[in-house]
Amino acid sequence: MNAPTTPTGAPLLRVVRGHPDPEELAALTAVLVAAAAATTPEPPPPAPAPRWARPDRATGFRGPRSWRTGPAGDHPPG
Repeated sequence: MNAPTTPTGAPLLRVVRGHPDPEELAALTAVLVAAAAATTPEPPPPAPAPRWARPDRATGFRGPRSWRTGPAGDHPPG
């Protein structure tokens, strides 16, 4: 039976010392697969800001009668 290899041809696992049984290698493989599956992937990068965004309007909605006031919050005359 051939051992799985990496794209460079090197084996994925190598026994440095001892003579493990097939059951021991299977247990080690199960632990390594479980550890690899338990890792959390990196979160995706934040979405870029839309190009049409207007920074001067970043405050959003100001109130139900905000259409009556100017951009600086000035009240209409009268």
